[in-house]
Amino acid sequence: MPTARLALRAAAARLASLAGLAVVLGSGWFAVMELLLRHDGYLWRALAATTIVAEGALTIAVFEDLVAAAALRSPLTAGAVATGLLGWWIVAEDLSRPGLPARPHFEGYLLIIGLTLIAYGLVTVAALLARSSGPMAASTRV
Repeated sequence: MPTARLALRAAAARLASLAGLAVVLGSGWFAVMELLLRHDGYLWRALAATTIVAEGALTIAVFEDLVAAAALRSPLTAGAVATGLLGWWIVAEDLSRPGLPARPHFEGYLLIIGLTLIAYGLVTVAALLARSSGPMAASTRV
């Protein structure tokens, strides 16, 4: 049974690392596009995307054991929850607009980014909980 728990924790860590990579790539692309296109309010969106890139990179560093992360558990959990909620808001906001999907200039990238943020938040929180639960939690870094 302990071996199954360790395998589950390792799988959760790998999945969280992959989710972090997806968030880094997606939000990084979004930040660059905001800075290049410069639509109204672009600085706030670019700043938010850059913050999410930093959080995704930190997630990768934590789950790949590149940093000693005991002190980062709470901020990373809070950030993952906030990022997941932001993704939920993005999806809800995009789908609530009238005329979907035939409305002028509909682009599905917001749905993809929103769903990625939701998945990232769920997977990261689950992986952090898996690492911190049970009697073997003392042997893990997070």
